[in-house]
Amino acid sequence: MISQKPSYFFQTSTDQTKLFHTLFIPSEAPVKATLLIIHGMQEHSGRYAEIAGYFADRGFAVLTYDHLGHGKSVKDKKDIGFFQLDQPDEKLISDAETMADYLHQQYPDIPHFVLGHSMGSFVTRCLLQRASSQFTGAVIVGTGGPLAGISLIKGYLSLANKIAPKHPTYLNTLFNKVNNKHFKQDKDFDDTSWLSINPANRKAFTKDELCGIPFSNNAFYALFSIYKKATARHWADSISKSFPLLFISGQNDPIGDFGKGVMKTADNLKQDGFKNIDTKIYPEMRHEILNEEIREEVFNDISNWIIKYI
Repeated sequence: MISQKPSYFFQTSTDQTKLFHTLFIPSEAPVKATLLIIHGMQEHSGRYAEIAGYFADRGFAVLTYDHLGHGKSVKDKKDIGFFQLDQPDEKLISDAETMADYLHQQYPDIPHFVLGHSMGSFVTRCLLQRASSQFTGAVIVGTGGPLAGISLIKGYLSLANKIAPKHPTYLNTLFNKVNNKHFKQDKDFDDTSWLSINPANRKAFTKDELCGIPFSNNAFYALFSIYKKATARHWADSISKSFPLLFISGQNDPIGDFGKGVMKTADNLKQDGFKNIDTKIYPEMRHEILNEEIREEVFNDISNWIIKYI
C-alpha cells in the first residue's frame, strides 16, 4: 500500500503561478530514493499515477506535477495550451527545477532520479544542463534527436508569439499529420495512432478532457525553443561524464525517428566520453511506452536500471 499526499497547488518562484502536484509516499519507511516525473505535451500528470504507484510500492517517493498551461495548473480550461508570454521555455525548465528542489527539501539525504517523457524528456535534458548535480541519474523516455530546420521554425514561432501568442497554430494539424504518416494503414487509424499501439490507451487519451487540447503559438514556441537546447550536438557538456542516463523508446515512435534519433543521441554521448549511457528500444511499440500493454515490462526495466545506482 502507498500513501498519496493530498494534491495541492505549489507556489512557484515567480509568485504569479501555481503548479498542481501529487506526492506518492511509500507506506513503509525508509524511503530509498525519489523520482521526479515530468510529463509530455497536451496531457497531464494524472496519466502517470500508475507508474508513480509502481515506484512508491517499491520504496520511492514520487512527485508528479502539471506543467503550466496543462491539467490542473490552469485557472481556467481556456488557458490550457498557453504557458506565459515572456520566456515560456525558461519557465518550464525553472518550474522543473523548483519541483526538484522541493523533493530535495523533503528528502535531503537519499538519491534523487528524474524521468521525463516526450516534451518532458526535452525539459529534463535542459534541467540537467543546469542542475544535474541534484540527481543520481535520469531516465529519458520518448525523446528525439536534432530536427532539421528547427532554427527557422523557432524564428517563425517567436514572431507568432509576439503577434498572437494565445492563437492555436496550424502546427497542431501538421504535427499530427507528420507523426501519423507511418500509420495510415492501421485498421483503426485516427489522429492518436502515433501515440500508442494500445487502443485502450488511445481511447482514454481521446476521452480525457485535459488531453489533446491544441497548443498555442506561445506553447509551440516554448516547445521548439526547449527542443533546440536539448538536442544541440553538445547539449550535455555541463553534465559529468559519469552521470547515468537511460534512454528508452518505442521502435515505432516518430518523435525518436523510429529509434534512430534516440540511438544517435546515445552514441554521441558515448563518443563524448560519457561512461554510463544505456538504451532500450521496444520492438513495435510507439510513443507512449509507459501506457502500452507491455508497460509492466517497461516499469521493471526502469526500476532495475535505477536500483543499480542506489
